[in-house]
Amino acid sequence: MKFENGIFEENYKISYSQMGIHDVLTNRSFLSLMENLAGQHSAYCHFSFADIAKDNLTWVILNWKLQVFRRPKDEEEVVVETWGRFFNKVYVLRDYKVIDDDGNLCAIATSKWCLIDNKKRKIAHLPDNLDEIYHEFRSESVFNVDDFPKLNASFDVEPSFKDEYKIRRFDLDINHHVHNLNYLNFAYELLPMDVYTGNELNNVEIAYKKEIKYGETIHSFLYVENNQYTIVIKDEDEQLIHSIIKLY
Repeated sequence: MKFENGIFEENYKISYSQMGIHDVLTNRSFLSLMENLAGQHSAYCHFSFADIAKDNLTWVILNWKLQVFRRPKDEEEVVVETWGRFFNKVYVLRDYKVIDDDGNLCAIATSKWCLIDNKKRKIAHLPDNLDEIYHEFRSESVFNVDDFPKLNASFDVEPSFKDEYKIRRFDLDINHHVHNLNYLNFAYELLPMDVYTGNELNNVEIAYKKEIKYGETIHSFLYVENNQYTIVIKDEDEQLIHSIIKLY
């Protein structure tokens, strides 16, 4: 572990369990490494899930954006970096880099997080001194953007594919709703087989709109446009959007 100039980093050795059908690190595994490092950073600064639970608060992720340039394989070692780059009363933006042993940039990502008051089930204000809690924020943006682009959930064409799924216990996380990375599982299940088994889709964008709880049934819809695959996840009545996922 290293923490310098606002950048928190850790070394990881890639394991077989993080590989996908192409024998390389999957998009989900990239995001999992980043999510875990964010947790380590928060724990180091005494503002982790465990630290804020006493105040009935929890962290919730609102958005992911990932771009992959190179995919490490089993037994390779990488350095993952993260830093906070912006916050206001409602949300905080956190960026990431993954670098291999040869100094190659493997992936970049950005994420948006907020605090939830577990009693009120509402967004809680972030501390005014969050930059002091985390010691330092950096203005560097890996995508050179201030915020996330809005993902389209309305299409003039019929979906290419539709799926129904009932949430299981193994889908849940510490907040007792579907873990944010499991949404990628739902999305990949809708991809045509030739796309799923073909070249890796190196760009991922996810917007989370509404939590999904145990026992609920979701309906997922796939829309294809210009070799980009958008998955819209709705509730059983198809009135409420849970998430929008874009793969390309």
